[in-house]
Amino acid sequence: MQSIDVLIAIIGGALACGVAAAVWLRRRRRGSEPAAPGESPFEADPPWHEVLGVTADADRAGIEAAHRATREAHLPERVARLGARARRQAQWRLMRIDRAYAAAMRELGLGLGRDRSD
Repeated sequence: MQSIDVLIAIIGGALACGVAAAVWLRRRRRGSEPAAPGESPFEADPPWHEVLGVTADADRAGIEAAHRATREAHLPERVARLGARARRQAQWRLMRIDRAYAAAMRELGLGLGRDRSD
């Protein structure tokens, strides 16, 4: 082998390693993004009354009305034309709203296992 062949092999190997490293880093970054921008499944939710937009001492009727209104405003179908990312954000918000409603009902002693007519 001539010295030029060795030099070409070394440069080719270095380029291949550089390309492989760039692809690996790009995939690693893409996999570590949260499902929706600015939201992570591991973040703690804010207090239920902040999510629903009511006071902490709101009654059941006020909580249910706020839940319906907030849920209606953030339905994923409303942003479907904006693409997958916007729809995913709306789904995250909807889940957060439903968790806030469940937390409010638990705090009032009206968990999901009880009859809703009381």
